[in-house]
Order: sequence, then C-alpha cells, then structure tokens
Amino acid sequence: MKIRTLFLILCLIAAACSGAAAGPDPITRPEPASVPDSSTTTTLPATTTTSVRATTTTVDPGPPAPLTGVRGSVSDQRVLIAKLSNAPKGRPQAGINEADVVMEVLVEGGIGRWLAVFQTSYPETLGPVRSLREVDPKLAAPFDARFLSSGGQWSIRRELGKVAVDEGDGRIPGYRRELGREYVYSLMYDTENLPELDWDGSVEPVLEFDISPPAGGEAATEIDVRMSSRNDLSWAFDHGRYFRTQDGEESVDADGLQVSADSVVVVSVRTINTGRVDAAGSPVPDYEVTGTGAAIIFRDGLAFEGEWTRETEDDFFTFSDINRNDITLPPGRTWIHLTPLSGTVTWS
Repeated sequence: MKIRTLFLILCLIAAACSGAAAGPDPITRPEPASVPDSSTTTTLPATTTTSVRATTTTVDPGPPAPLTGVRGSVSDQRVLIAKLSNAPKGRPQAGINEADVVMEVLVEGGIGRWLAVFQTSYPETLGPVRSLREVDPKLAAPFDARFLSSGGQWSIRRELGKVAVDEGDGRIPGYRRELGREYVYSLMYDTENLPELDWDGSVEPVLEFDISPPAGGEAATEIDVRMSSRNDLSWAFDHGRYFRTQDGEESVDADGLQVSADSVVVVSVRTINTGRVDAAGSPVPDYEVTGTGAAIIFRDGLAFEGEWTRETEDDFFTFSDINRNDITLPPGRTWIHLTPLSGTVTWS
C-alpha cells in the first residue's frame, strides 16, 4: 500500500524539478448451370473468380463535451454550479451523479461540501443546497456559470454577482424543503425553475482529456482519502469506474445509485485563516487555490504523482508529472478533492 502525505509529495516534486486493412481472400464461386434442352447438350462453364472487399462506415460522434471530453454529448447549456452538503444528515444528495465535475472542499469542523458542476445535463432536482464560503468564487471563476447556494457572507454573494441564484434572497423560485430531512439539510432546488439570464457565450474546456493514460503510473484500485478526521472516504476501481464509500457505507445518491466518477484527483492546498468562526467556535477556513501544489491523479486503475498548476483564478487546474509532462484525464466525470496539507492519501 502506498501512503503519501501531500506536503511530502510537493517537496519531492520541487526537489526533482530543480535538477531538472486489407480485404479478405478472393472467393471462388461456380456460375449457375443452365437447364439443358432435351435436344441439345450443354457443357457446364468453368469456374470464375469474384473478388469481394469489405467496406467500413465510420460515424462521427461529434465534438467532445467541454467539461467531460465525451464525444456525442455536447450541450449548449450554461454551466450550473451547486453548493451541496456532505454532512451525514445531508445524505443522500440529489443529482450528484449527473455532475460533470465535483470539487470537494472542507468547511468548518472538517466537514466536506461539494461544488457540483453541471453542463452536459441538468438534474431535475439538486440538494441539499448549503451556504457559500470564501473559496467558492475562486473555484467558480473559470466557469461562466449560474451558482446555486443558500446564504453566506454578503461579501461572497456580492462577488458572485448576478449569476447567484441564492435562496437567501427570498425571491427565487425553485427552492423547496423536502419532507423527511432535517430542516437544515432539507433545502432542494428544482432546475426547471432556473431563471433566464441573457447569455450568448459558449463553454470553454477546462481540463485536458485523453482516452489513453500517460506512461508510467502505479496500480491503484483501492484509494483512501483522509481530508480530515471527519471527512475520511475511499474509492474502489471496478469495471472502468471509481465508486465511493464513506463512513463504512457506500455513498449513494437520492436514487440509490452509488456515487461514481471516471477519475479522482487529490490536490494539496494551503489553508488560509479567515478570522471567522462558526456558532460552535470552529474556525472557518479558506484556501490558496492558485499557484502550484502536489497532486495525485487516479485514472484507469493507476496512480500518477505530480503537481497542479493554476496561474490565475480565471484558469482551472492543470496537472503535470515531475518532468512537466501533462497528466491527462480519461473522458468522463472528474472528482477533485481539495485537501489541506495535513491530509493523507493511500492506495494499493
């Protein structure tokens, strides 16, 4: 089993970088014989050779979808981002298995929340929706997106501007409370109510995809990601996909399907002290998400150690190995864990 602290990986990277179709065979068929007349004699002709060649028709599936790289699934929808709870009482989440990209970030108390990014398709319902944190506008910056949330600091909501569809405004249709959930974790959003907003843009790709994995990589079909003592989870690679487990149980969505992804990425980020605390006195964290840091990319049952780079907030994460060669992702859904330096990752 490989065990890595993300800070150690970053140090190793920094040290290393400082040094450095023919067709088938002819088919022979006899010509059909004539039926002889009673008064004539007919001699059967000699055999003739007919050459048959196979033909192949190629159907172009179309261009790759911008956020998944999957061909034939292109949509002209605007990006939609939802801030979702991953507290135990917030599970199961609705719509998460339709997200193109998910970014998992810790909030106060070491609890995880998800920024679920949708463009290929919108789920009918999303939730439970939770409040904003300082890191959210920074992570949303590369996307021309609508943003679903439930309150948060006014300065953060103002930074998102008119793209925010915030329940805290009290005027937004689509939000509702779902019976059977605890009140704090019951706020859902029905996307058929998403308000119109003038938009004549297009969605730009933010990740680099390749169906073939890079050279190298270590076998990694079992992954444990410890983001905090209260957000400790695992992924298992099976039949070409990664399936999530947390707190000893399969992570399932509101439809009972296990949460899955085509690739899993763990990025190491430094924690920023906001000076704020929650009602329980726990510090509210922010994170440095520009610059560089250690990264581990899991794809095709393999682990690739390297680093992430993000020059500005308008850029998204790119990944490279110790020699600065790009580490691409397989076409499909990507899950990114933004893990503090104290986090650990193990795989086998």
